[in-house]
Amino acid sequence: MKIKIISLAAVCAAALTLAGDAATAAETAPLRLALKAEKLTAPAGAPLPIFETLELLPRGEGRYDVRLIPGEGAPSLDKADLRLLVPRVPRLAKGDAALTRLALIQREFNRNEVHNDLPGNLDLSIANNCLEQGLWEIKLARNDPDKTVTLFHAWFTFPKAEYARLFEDVNGLPYRDYENLFASYPGVGGFRLPLEALRTAKVERELPRLDTHAGDPIQRLSEQQRKTKLLLTPDIATYGDFTQPAKQPITTAKFNVPGVYDDKDAMRFDLTWLSKPSRIVWREVSHAQAAFPEIEADFENGYRILIADSRLSGLPARTEAPRSEADVLKLVCGIGTPIIHAPAAERTAEVTEDRPRYLMLLDAKGNHVDNHLTGVDGVYVWREAGNPGLLHVWLVGYERIAFVAHLSVAWPEALTGGASRGGF
Repeated sequence: MKIKIISLAAVCAAALTLAGDAATAAETAPLRLALKAEKLTAPAGAPLPIFETLELLPRGEGRYDVRLIPGEGAPSLDKADLRLLVPRVPRLAKGDAALTRLALIQREFNRNEVHNDLPGNLDLSIANNCLEQGLWEIKLARNDPDKTVTLFHAWFTFPKAEYARLFEDVNGLPYRDYENLFASYPGVGGFRLPLEALRTAKVERELPRLDTHAGDPIQRLSEQQRKTKLLLTPDIATYGDFTQPAKQPITTAKFNVPGVYDDKDAMRFDLTWLSKPSRIVWREVSHAQAAFPEIEADFENGYRILIADSRLSGLPARTEAPRSEADVLKLVCGIGTPIIHAPAAERTAEVTEDRPRYLMLLDAKGNHVDNHLTGVDGVYVWREAGNPGLLHVWLVGYERIAFVAHLSVAWPEALTGGASRGGF
């Protein structure tokens, strides 16, 4: 009888081959995720498509082939980068636990929707919903000349294991160390924010001609126009109306799971503090070797709003008020938090650039205040032409339903010199 002797090296090689084959199979196995579709009203003369499943085929490096099924010719994307939808630590926050915590929470619990153009004026978008970890959405819309028509919209659960893998790929950090931040909204208020780790102040100047525009009619861009009915407090016509004590609390419909507005479960905010800004300061700050501008708006109750973006000093001078979102510089609360909607190419560039920017609300003691409870979720900034011109700040309320305050000051021409210095 002949006995065949197999070397240990051969056994190990075979085992590694099998393991590699299994890993490859797992990497290329499609994820099939059930869809919970919203009930939509079909546009006249056109039936709405019906899809039951979202198929994600991993293609490596965080990219997936995306397909709605069933149906021949169903909308699809090749090698969509889903890492764009996973929270990441920006360079401004790296190395500091408090800044990292704030950046990740705000990025997970602010909507992040990436849009993709398809033939036929169609748009297929995927969103990381702002309500719960793993609650994502997919939407198919048609961009008509005068409006956008939603043809299909559904929610799905993005797998936790896949989310963890993408998080670690994006950040180089163990997901288990941050899992509790994403399990449910932990709040972002009541802790000291280490500004000294965020930036170093170099030069500052208080800006003159502070105006609250209390008697001005409320301005609206397209999103605020669409959401007018979600503002439940009656008789709001001017910015001053938002801060009148008799009208508090200001009430809006609440954005609830899975992703719908509910006027029976309202949000309530006391916005009286917005009526009394005490000063606005323009400040030149730096982080590492990057210099960029920061605006601080102080209020009599001790609140301080910090607004920073390397693009602030380069704002184009406008001869009329903005008419579209493309006319303003938008900032979302947090550190480097992406704006709510963006085309895939723009979002990729935004992530790659990782420019210095942040928006945050502090109290008189320097503690971070939870913006979701104060009724101010973002700012839109623009510059009015003139000599020296004006810097305008629209404070954006809950869910971008309305501009709840309008502040303006003289444009800081002598400080800016027309463009920011340095950058990442």
